[in-house]
Amino acid sequence: METEQRHKLPLAGLTSRQAQALKFIDQYQAEHDCSPSFDELREALGLAAKSGVHRIISQLVDRGRLVRMPNRARSLQIASRAA
Repeated sequence: METEQRHKLPLAGLTSRQAQALKFIDQYQAEHDCSPSFDELREALGLAAKSGVHRIISQLVDRGRLVRMPNRARSLQIASRAA
């Protein structure tokens, strides 16, 4: 994945599902200049419900890997690149 090589995402200490989500978000942002929707994440991760996406995103925010902008749709940012 070109994006991962370019940015060297910090994946140590994450579960495989969290790492998969972080990589997908990074790749999606590189291609679309915005974050994926929870439905797009759900589909990409093979989850049955958006609640699973919410749980993974919350864990990544708690671990300092993602930043979520309040009151904005598609506002996830990789913490190492957040302004």
